[in-house]
Amino acid sequence: MQNNSKRGVFQRFVRLMTFLDLPIRRKFTFFAVGVLFWFVLLAGVAFYILLDVNIKTAQVVNSLLPDERFAQDTLRKANEIDRLVDDLLQAGTEQVVSLKSELLKTSLISISQAVEQLDAPEVQSPIRMVWDRLAENSWLDRQGNKTYLQLVKKSTATQLQLLNEMSYLKVDQVKNGQDNRSELEGKSGRFGALKEELVSASVEFLESISHQTKSYSTSIGTTTSYAFWIMMTVLFLACGLLAIFTFWISDSIVLPVSSMIEKIHTLATGHVDLTDKIEIRSDDEIGEMSREFNDLMDTVHGMTVFKNVIEEDATLEDVYSRMGEAFCANVGIENYRIYEVTSDGMGLMAAFPLLLPDKKLSCQTDILTSCELCRAIKTGHAISSLAYDRVCKQFLFDQNQVHICIPMIIGGHAGGVVQFVFDKEGEYALSRLEIEQRVAKAEAYIKQSLSVIEAKRLMNTLRESALRDPMTGLFNRRFLQDQGSHLVAGSLRRKKNIALLMCDLDFFKQVNDKYGHDVGDVVLKESSAIIAKSVRESDVVIRFGGEEFLVILTDVEVGDAFAVAEKIRTNIEEKTFVIGTEKFSKTISIGISEFPEDSDGFWQAIKFADVALYQAKEMGRNKSLRFVESMWTAEEF
Repeated sequence: MQNNSKRGVFQRFVRLMTFLDLPIRRKFTFFAVGVLFWFVLLAGVAFYILLDVNIKTAQVVNSLLPDERFAQDTLRKANEIDRLVDDLLQAGTEQVVSLKSELLKTSLISISQAVEQLDAPEVQSPIRMVWDRLAENSWLDRQGNKTYLQLVKKSTATQLQLLNEMSYLKVDQVKNGQDNRSELEGKSGRFGALKEELVSASVEFLESISHQTKSYSTSIGTTTSYAFWIMMTVLFLACGLLAIFTFWISDSIVLPVSSMIEKIHTLATGHVDLTDKIEIRSDDEIGEMSREFNDLMDTVHGMTVFKNVIEEDATLEDVYSRMGEAFCANVGIENYRIYEVTSDGMGLMAAFPLLLPDKKLSCQTDILTSCELCRAIKTGHAISSLAYDRVCKQFLFDQNQVHICIPMIIGGHAGGVVQFVFDKEGEYALSRLEIEQRVAKAEAYIKQSLSVIEAKRLMNTLRESALRDPMTGLFNRRFLQDQGSHLVAGSLRRKKNIALLMCDLDFFKQVNDKYGHDVGDVVLKESSAIIAKSVRESDVVIRFGGEEFLVILTDVEVGDAFAVAEKIRTNIEEKTFVIGTEKFSKTISIGISEFPEDSDGFWQAIKFADVALYQAKEMGRNKSLRFVESMWTAEEF
């Protein structure tokens, strides 16, 4: 745990130092500033070395070497002065005394002038002055050097004065013969003492110069050594950070981009694993692009799975239900309606969610009977009140709501419409951009569903055509064969009875013989319509064959079927068929049985209804007759 914590701290530090989570433009701007910083730092160190060495070398050349040469000249001239003093004291003529005196004076004046030149103020550049203030030149004994020059200056001035006095005394001695030897020797001794002091100071000064020169060499070596290691350290840090920056940047840019390119290439082959995500390595534009790419892969994967699921759904209602679930769970749209154009192409019906009494339409109810009133159905393109308020007059206007209607184009025309409604204000109100993004994602689910919806509607149409009688529109016997088991299972599960009414038009052959088959077809159509209207919508009416019909009454109590049969018989009997100028009526005979009251077998119960029908025919027709056990004989079976 501690190692992981340390690793996390190190990674955060590296990400901070390499600007990994900054936007790319700012990242490389800081990188350029960082590179410039290291170059400036290296240049500063190099400049410091050059400036330090240059100033110290200038101090040696302009100060120490002239001082050293001056000290050496002073030593040489001091020895020469010593000899000239002796010659002055030994001179026997006034001319010789004057000559020696002038030679001594010249030497002392030359020393004094040299001191004046060395002691003159030096003109320095501003950089040199600043450097002298900042730098500690401990190797240079400025005060000691100045003290020596002042000593030489003072000594030469005193010696010049003593020389004048000695020359005056010597001239008096030679010229007048005066005995002033003791005074002259005293002056000479004092002159010699000054000379010895000057020589001693010069020797010590030369030793100091030598020591300062050695200190200078040591200082230059130390500065150069420090500067070398500083430059190497800076260079090492710069290269190290550059390597880390390059590695992490390439890791956060190259790897995600390469992974995206690879997935894009393999996506076309269909072998890419859509659940394999790209690792997000940074919070910059590349990281954002990786997140968007992962979201895209999630969307593609979700769409693929969604389409695979709805392709395997059994009914169209299941497909609409799946679409609704996707809108809620994957898109985040809860207020929606899916409308489907009715089979006759005239109206709309709510496909999902089914309209319940406590739910209201968002549009005028007129669209349910006339789909052309729906603007999306009529135009075939999306209708949005975001673009233009109250764009569709059928929408029940609410200033706090907006709607977007997407037509479902099936087979080249609008086969339905999906309506989304959003709140403009309130806690859950979305911005226009968010609405457009969610609707765009919902459109993707709609487009994925269109081919499946078209296929299932076609299958339903084909199945309807196979299960319905083309002339009367009623179900045929194939429907009974396919759905009979479901009807029986539902009845047994609910513990309810199924009543079976076998109906047959009386003397129908006479209609065909007298009026022709066209009139017979009209009679069959109108009779089937009367039978269908005489029962509930949940009941099933089947054209069993010819002029024979089977009515299946679901969830009935024992004895209820007879009243329904009588209603059918009466309605048929009261119907007047008009053929040209002729009018006639027909009657119908009905046999009744109940499942499982009369039999445990569904098909046997149908047979019992047929037996009761024939008994009604034999009893004079235009009758409803309930099956009883006495009607069943082994011979008939």
